[in-house]
Amino acid sequence: MIIRQARPEDFPAILQLQTQNTPANLSDSQKRQGFIVSSMNEAQLAHINQGLGILVAVEDQTLAGFVCLMTTDAQPRPPVVDAMLEKLAGESFNGRPLSEQRVFMYGPVCLNSAWRGKGVLKQLFAAVKAHTWEKFDVGALFIDDSNPHSLAAHQQGLKMTVLAPFHCGPHGYQLLVFTTREQTYS
Repeated sequence: MIIRQARPEDFPAILQLQTQNTPANLSDSQKRQGFIVSSMNEAQLAHINQGLGILVAVEDQTLAGFVCLMTTDAQPRPPVVDAMLEKLAGESFNGRPLSEQRVFMYGPVCLNSAWRGKGVLKQLFAAVKAHTWEKFDVGALFIDDSNPHSLAAHQQGLKMTVLAPFHCGPHGYQLLVFTTREQTYS
Protein backbone atom coordinates (compact mmCIF):
# COMPACT_ATOMS: atom_id res chain seq x y z
CA MET A 1 0.00 0.00 0.00
CA ILE A 2 1.34 3.39 -0.99
CA ILE A 3 0.10 6.53 0.76
CA ARG A 4 0.87 9.74 -1.15
CA GLN A 5 -0.52 13.11 -2.09
CA ALA A 6 -3.19 12.91 -4.76
CA ARG A 7 -2.42 13.80 -8.36
CA PRO A 8 -4.90 15.14 -10.91
CA GLU A 9 -5.08 11.71 -12.53
CA ASP A 10 -6.44 10.37 -9.19
CA PHE A 11 -9.43 12.72 -9.21
CA PRO A 12 -11.77 10.55 -11.35
CA ALA A 13 -11.25 7.57 -9.01
CA ILE A 14 -11.76 9.79 -5.94
CA LEU A 15 -15.01 11.13 -7.40
CA GLN A 16 -16.18 7.62 -8.26
CA LEU A 17 -15.43 6.37 -4.74
CA GLN A 18 -17.21 9.41 -3.28
CA THR A 19 -20.28 8.82 -5.45
CA GLN A 20 -20.41 5.13 -4.54
CA ASN A 21 -20.43 6.01 -0.83
CA THR A 22 -22.99 8.80 -0.57
CA PRO A 23 -26.26 7.83 1.16
CA ALA A 24 -28.34 8.17 -2.01
CA ASN A 25 -26.30 5.40 -3.65
CA LEU A 26 -26.23 2.95 -0.74
CA SER A 27 -28.70 0.40 0.55
CA ASP A 28 -29.66 0.57 4.23
CA SER A 29 -27.25 -2.27 5.05
CA GLN A 30 -24.44 -0.55 3.13
CA LYS A 31 -25.11 2.73 4.98
CA ARG A 32 -24.51 0.90 8.25
CA GLN A 33 -20.93 0.33 7.05
CA GLY A 34 -20.39 4.07 6.78
CA PHE A 35 -20.95 6.81 4.23
CA ILE A 36 -19.78 10.29 3.31
CA VAL A 37 -21.96 13.36 2.96
CA SER A 38 -19.72 15.33 0.61
CA SER A 39 -20.35 15.84 -3.07
CA MET A 40 -17.17 17.41 -4.40
CA ASN A 41 -16.34 17.94 -8.06
CA GLU A 42 -13.00 17.84 -9.85
CA ALA A 43 -12.42 21.60 -9.49
CA GLN A 44 -13.01 21.37 -5.72
CA LEU A 45 -10.61 18.44 -5.46
CA ALA A 46 -7.96 20.42 -7.34
CA HIS A 47 -8.50 23.40 -5.00
CA ILE A 48 -8.22 21.23 -1.87
CA ASN A 49 -5.16 19.46 -3.23
CA GLN A 50 -3.41 22.76 -3.95
CA GLY A 51 -3.99 23.72 -0.32
CA LEU A 52 -3.24 21.35 2.53
CA GLY A 53 -3.92 18.43 0.23
CA ILE A 54 -5.61 15.13 -0.41
CA LEU A 55 -3.85 11.94 0.63
CA VAL A 56 -4.62 8.72 -1.22
CA ALA A 57 -3.98 5.07 -0.44
CA VAL A 58 -3.15 3.16 -3.61
CA GLU A 59 -2.51 -0.55 -4.12
CA ASP A 60 -1.61 -1.86 -7.59
CA GLN A 61 -2.88 1.36 -9.18
CA THR A 62 -6.27 0.94 -7.49
CA LEU A 63 -7.57 3.62 -5.12
CA ALA A 64 -8.13 2.05 -1.70
CA GLY A 65 -9.10 5.32 -0.02
CA PHE A 66 -8.60 9.05 0.34
CA VAL A 67 -8.71 11.79 2.94
CA CYS A 68 -9.02 15.54 2.32
CA LEU A 69 -7.19 18.05 4.52
CA MET A 70 -8.02 21.75 4.64
CA THR A 71 -7.11 24.82 6.63
CA THR A 72 -9.89 26.32 8.72
CA ASP A 73 -10.04 29.38 6.46
CA ALA A 74 -10.57 27.33 3.28
CA GLN A 75 -13.36 28.66 1.06
CA PRO A 76 -15.85 27.89 -0.28
CA ARG A 77 -17.19 25.44 2.27
CA PRO A 78 -20.57 23.97 3.18
CA PRO A 79 -22.68 25.33 6.07
CA VAL A 80 -21.92 22.26 8.22
CA VAL A 81 -18.24 23.23 8.27
CA ASP A 82 -19.14 26.74 9.46
CA ALA A 83 -21.28 25.19 12.21
CA MET A 84 -18.42 22.87 13.20
CA LEU A 85 -15.91 25.74 13.34
CA GLU A 86 -18.31 27.85 15.39
CA LYS A 87 -18.63 25.01 17.92
CA LEU A 88 -14.88 24.39 17.86
CA ALA A 89 -14.08 28.02 18.72
CA GLY A 90 -15.57 27.63 22.20
CA GLU A 91 -13.99 24.27 23.03
CA SER A 92 -10.72 23.19 24.66
CA PHE A 93 -8.53 20.16 23.97
CA ASN A 94 -5.55 18.88 25.95
CA GLY A 95 -6.05 21.66 28.49
CA ARG A 96 -5.89 24.54 26.00
CA PRO A 97 -8.58 26.49 24.16
CA LEU A 98 -8.74 25.36 20.55
CA SER A 99 -8.79 29.04 19.57
CA GLU A 100 -5.15 29.15 20.77
CA GLN A 101 -4.08 26.04 18.84
CA ARG A 102 -3.25 25.54 15.18
CA VAL A 103 -6.21 23.56 13.83
CA PHE A 104 -6.85 22.01 10.42
CA MET A 105 -9.88 20.16 9.06
CA TYR A 106 -9.78 16.42 8.36
CA GLY A 107 -12.25 14.96 5.92
CA PRO A 108 -14.02 13.72 4.12
CA VAL A 109 -12.33 10.36 4.30
CA CYS A 110 -13.55 7.36 2.35
CA LEU A 111 -12.35 3.79 1.87
CA ASN A 112 -13.13 1.40 -0.95
CA SER A 113 -15.35 -1.31 0.58
CA ALA A 114 -12.83 -3.98 -0.47
CA TRP A 115 -10.21 -2.33 1.78
CA ARG A 116 -12.24 -1.73 4.93
CA GLY A 117 -11.02 -3.49 8.06
CA LYS A 118 -7.53 -3.99 6.60
CA GLY A 119 -5.65 -1.16 8.31
CA VAL A 120 -5.89 1.34 5.46
CA LEU A 121 -7.60 3.97 7.63
CA LYS A 122 -4.80 3.70 10.21
CA GLN A 123 -2.20 4.07 7.45
CA LEU A 124 -3.95 7.14 6.07
CA PHE A 125 -4.24 8.57 9.60
CA ALA A 126 -0.53 8.06 10.26
CA ALA A 127 0.21 9.83 6.97
CA VAL A 128 -2.13 12.69 7.94
CA LYS A 129 -0.18 13.20 11.16
CA ALA A 130 3.16 13.04 9.35
CA HIS A 131 1.85 15.55 6.78
CA THR A 132 0.51 18.05 9.33
CA TRP A 133 2.43 17.88 12.62
CA GLU A 134 4.94 20.64 11.81
CA LYS A 135 2.31 23.30 11.04
CA PHE A 136 -0.71 22.13 13.03
CA ASP A 137 -1.43 20.99 16.58
CA VAL A 138 -4.92 19.56 16.14
CA GLY A 139 -7.08 18.01 13.45
CA ALA A 140 -10.85 18.54 13.63
CA LEU A 141 -13.67 16.71 11.90
CA PHE A 142 -17.38 16.10 12.08
CA ILE A 143 -19.34 12.89 11.77
CA ASP A 144 -23.06 12.70 11.07
CA ASP A 145 -25.02 11.25 14.01
CA SER A 146 -26.61 8.75 11.61
CA ASN A 147 -23.16 7.31 10.79
CA PRO A 148 -22.21 5.30 13.92
CA HIS A 149 -19.80 3.08 11.96
CA SER A 150 -17.65 6.08 11.03
CA LEU A 151 -17.83 7.39 14.59
CA ALA A 152 -16.61 4.04 15.95
CA ALA A 153 -13.83 3.81 13.36
CA HIS A 154 -12.51 7.24 14.35
CA GLN A 155 -13.19 7.20 18.10
CA GLN A 156 -12.32 3.60 18.91
CA GLY A 157 -10.14 2.65 15.95
CA LEU A 158 -8.05 5.83 15.74
CA LYS A 159 -8.52 7.02 19.34
CA MET A 160 -9.86 10.42 18.34
CA THR A 161 -11.63 12.48 20.99
CA VAL A 162 -15.35 13.16 20.66
CA LEU A 163 -15.47 16.75 21.87
CA ALA A 164 -19.06 17.93 21.50
CA PRO A 165 -22.29 17.50 19.57
CA PHE A 166 -23.54 20.26 17.28
CA HIS A 167 -26.32 20.84 14.76
CA CYS A 168 -26.55 22.29 11.30
CA GLY A 169 -30.18 22.69 10.33
CA PRO A 170 -32.08 19.55 11.34
CA HIS A 171 -28.99 17.31 11.29
CA GLY A 172 -26.92 16.36 14.32
CA TYR A 173 -23.16 15.84 14.22
CA GLN A 174 -20.28 15.00 16.51
CA LEU A 175 -17.18 17.20 16.63
CA LEU A 176 -14.02 15.10 16.95
CA VAL A 177 -10.41 16.21 17.38
CA PHE A 178 -6.98 14.62 17.50
CA THR A 179 -3.45 15.74 18.19
CA THR A 180 -0.95 15.63 15.35
CA ARG A 181 1.99 14.90 17.62
CA GLU A 182 1.27 11.61 19.41
CA GLN A 183 0.67 8.17 18.07
CA THR A 184 -2.58 7.46 19.91
CA TYR A 185 -3.49 4.15 18.31
CA SER A 186 -1.85 0.77 18.00
